[in-house]
Amino acid sequence: MHCIPLLASASLATAGLLSSTTKRDTWGGRVSLGPTKSTTINAVSTLIPGTAPSTQNGVDSVLSLWPGMSNGTGDLIQTTLESWTDNSSCGATTSQCAVAGSDQVRIEYNVESNGETWKQTVINAQTGDLLSTYSLVSGPYMTGHGTGTECNDDCTGTVAAQEYRNTKITLASADTAFGDTIASATGASCKGLGSSEGGKVWTIQRINIPAMS
Repeated sequence: MHCIPLLASASLATAGLLSSTTKRDTWGGRVSLGPTKSTTINAVSTLIPGTAPSTQNGVDSVLSLWPGMSNGTGDLIQTTLESWTDNSSCGATTSQCAVAGSDQVRIEYNVESNGETWKQTVINAQTGDLLSTYSLVSGPYMTGHGTGTECNDDCTGTVAAQEYRNTKITLASADTAFGDTIASATGASCKGLGSSEGGKVWTIQRINIPAMS
C-alpha cells in the first residue's frame, strides 16, 4: 500500500464511506469489478477526493480513499489518500497537505517487465505535476478491482462526495464477461461502462461515491 496524506482543505486520502454513527473499521460506498478470467497489466483512474474533514476523532483514526487491485492471495495494489489527526509527515498543517479537495489526482498502476513488480504513479491531472511514485514486488495475476472508502478506529467520515473519472483497466487478454461482474454498494453508482479490443480494455466514465455525512 502506498499512502499520500489527505487533510481538511487539502490532501490525499484513503477513505471509507459509512454512517456517521458507526464508523469503527467500517466500509462505505464502493464500486468493484472482478475477478477477471484474465489478469490485469495496467489500471488508471482520476480521483477527485472532495473536501476532507477538518480533523480526525483520535490519534489512530484514519479515513482512507483509494482505487485498488488484488490477486486473491492477500496482495493489494493501493495508493491511498489519507486523513489523520496529524498529517505532519507530509509537511502539512491540519488543514493543508499535498492535494486539495478539488484537485484531480490521476493514479496509475502498471506491471513491469518481470510480471510481478507494480509501479504506482500519482500525478496532479490538472497541472501534470508528479506527486509520487512507488514500486514493489506484489505478485502477478491481479484480477479484482475496486474503489475503497475506509473508516478505521472510529474515524471522522467523509464530508464531501468523491468522483472517479475515466477509469481504464487493461487486461493481458480479452475477457468479454468482465463487465458482468460490476457491483456497487452503500449508495455508490457508476455510468459509462464499456470495452474495446474485444474485451481486453475496459473503461468506466464516472464513479460517484456519496458523502458519509
